[in-house]
Amino acid sequence: MNQTNFEWTPEFWQGWRESSNPYRQYKSERDRRLVVELLKLCNHDRVLEVGCGYGWISQALWDAANVEWTGVDLSVEMIGRLRAAYPGRGSRTLLVDAHKLPFRDGEFDKVLCTGVLMHISDNATAVRELIRVLRPGGRLLCSINNALSPFSLPVRAWNRRKTGFVQKFQIPRSFRRRLYQEGLQLDGMAGDGIIATVPLAAGPFRFPPASISSFVCRWDERATDRFPWLAYEVWFRGVKAIPPCAS
Repeated sequence: MNQTNFEWTPEFWQGWRESSNPYRQYKSERDRRLVVELLKLCNHDRVLEVGCGYGWISQALWDAANVEWTGVDLSVEMIGRLRAAYPGRGSRTLLVDAHKLPFRDGEFDKVLCTGVLMHISDNATAVRELIRVLRPGGRLLCSINNALSPFSLPVRAWNRRKTGFVQKFQIPRSFRRRLYQEGLQLDGMAGDGIIATVPLAAGPFRFPPASISSFVCRWDERATDRFPWLAYEVWFRGVKAIPPCAS
């Protein structure tokens, strides 16, 4: 079996996010919509986006409200692509490791970290950092890959072909407990795709086929809203607890 080094590049993610594949289009647009719906942005919110990439999700944040946005990423290439495409945002994009965020305790009103934690080996430390920089009463939105997903086992088997690649799958209940232990009061949960999010391909075989994408995506939308604990990616929203002495 051939093994290849895996690299996160702007070209890879732009190709994925802006693909002509109808299932990837569905996933990408649903991500943008979920961010806006779940974060409940207000004008002048101080927003931190951890893992901003080349700005795909960031655009949805900027369009939703007049927020004071800061974006961080661990990729020089991603930051460079975002700064080139959106020069007005360049001063607010930083090359930063999620394990050690260079911000004060409670500096942000909203913190977003989606599509990132599953690719961090020690994501427990990253979660603590996300909550640390969130003000008491502020809102965190983050996501994990779900070990209960029907795609969990085949994707993990496929990933064994790759080197230099991390993709963790976690039990939603266990991750929710961790957020609670770190001081987050969970008030929302959403699923991001059960079938449509991860179409499988092997030679000429495609499941589900592109020819029925409209039907599959409509079904998937209803199913993930009803059974988020079966989704491939599960999103958690919570509010940082306010210390008793401050209430």
